[in-house]
Amino acid sequence: MTAASPPPPTAPLALSRALVVGTGASGRAAARLLVAAGVAVVVVDERAPTDAHEADRLSTELGAEVVLGRRAVEVLDGAVELVVPSPGVPEGAPVFRAARAAGTPVWSEPELALRRHPRRLLAVTGTNGKTTTTELLAAMVATAGLEAHACGNIGLPLSAAAAVSGPDAVLVAELSSFQLHFTDRLAPEVAVLLNLADDHLDWHRDRASYHAAKARIFAAQDTGMWAVAGLDDPVAVALRDGSGHARPAAFSATTQVPLGVGWRADARQGVLVSSVPGSDGELLEVAALAPDGGAVPLHRIANVAAAATAALLAGVPAAAVAQAATTHRPGPHRFETVAIDPRGVRYVNDSKATNVHAALASLRAAGPTVWIAGGLAKGVDLAGLTAGLDDVRDAVVIGAAAEELAALCRRAGVTAHHATDLEAAVRLAAHLAAPGDTVLLAPACASFDQFTSYAHRGEVFTAAARQVAATTTEVHG
Repeated sequence: MTAASPPPPTAPLALSRALVVGTGASGRAAARLLVAAGVAVVVVDERAPTDAHEADRLSTELGAEVVLGRRAVEVLDGAVELVVPSPGVPEGAPVFRAARAAGTPVWSEPELALRRHPRRLLAVTGTNGKTTTTELLAAMVATAGLEAHACGNIGLPLSAAAAVSGPDAVLVAELSSFQLHFTDRLAPEVAVLLNLADDHLDWHRDRASYHAAKARIFAAQDTGMWAVAGLDDPVAVALRDGSGHARPAAFSATTQVPLGVGWRADARQGVLVSSVPGSDGELLEVAALAPDGGAVPLHRIANVAAAATAALLAGVPAAAVAQAATTHRPGPHRFETVAIDPRGVRYVNDSKATNVHAALASLRAAGPTVWIAGGLAKGVDLAGLTAGLDDVRDAVVIGAAAEELAALCRRAGVTAHHATDLEAAVRLAAHLAAPGDTVLLAPACASFDQFTSYAHRGEVFTAAARQVAATTTEVHG
């Protein structure tokens, strides 16, 4: 694997004063980076403090002035030379409008991180599959013997990862549309756009703004870099082809591709085949991706093909790519079988399926199903879910979007049952399931109406499913 001469560990920022909006992990990491660079930092969060001393504690921790309980636009002043937003603050927030009007730059935390710590960057975005693909890609790079850090929207901020990385390290970043929206110079060596479907329309102004934010992953690339899109998604391909100057490549879970990694019918579930120069040929049998010998869901094949394409383009040997692909396992809450009861009913936790596109992939992979769904719809029309209901015997709906989901089920001829909470939904779904069915949590919605995160929701489902499975007899009902 070759690379340009190592960049310096840090680069100057030429800033005196910055405003960081938000005290979450991203905001705290940005503040620490700026303070370490000698910048005076004000951190503001509109939420009320938990107690009288919280701001002082955060100030001591970060080495910055911390203001809680005030609107960010009220703290912005003429001395601020940079604004770093929290991913949770919408693009149209008053503080960003005021910054633009004053000519003050707004950089997302990843943009800031790479300006301060230039490193090799492989970046992944898309509506679904980002986390799994990022983890896979980092595993492939690490298997080749390189220092690799999975970071970004995956949980570890780029600022934190870059600060502890060596000059030859590879940062493998999951980037959300929120983070990409406020980028300028961020230019991945390999940028991957997995797919596009409506999501986060409560944050972005509209679909066009969401798509434009995703396309920014390509915007600053030059002709020595690679822009990768999912060939099975025409919108992703169009955004790749209309953005930046990088060389185009692709991946596919359903066909071979001109340059990248695609699928070819062969053996039991087909094979993944590379057409990357220097790594041409068969990579692995798809069946090797299923440790239990079962069918591999299409979205799993796509994630592996995407990660493999990026890794090969970055110079990772094909043997390391195949080894990592077959030994790496997706994280929890991603189409994870968490229990099987004596009737052979399988309980699958896909709490990470927080939008229509992800839930459709789950539904199509699950077979005969009792479907549990609901939560916050994030401003997205859920009607597209009807395309995935052919194998759904019954649905159990919960949360803020319950009635909307029940209505679309009725239109599709699927009986929908309401449950007060997720534990009750699991008990009801277990009663409705026939031997051999799947009880599938694929919410198609965010979790924040009833849970602290998708992971919390998945944990509640898992505990309830295991309890129900342990107390179920072989006699249905």
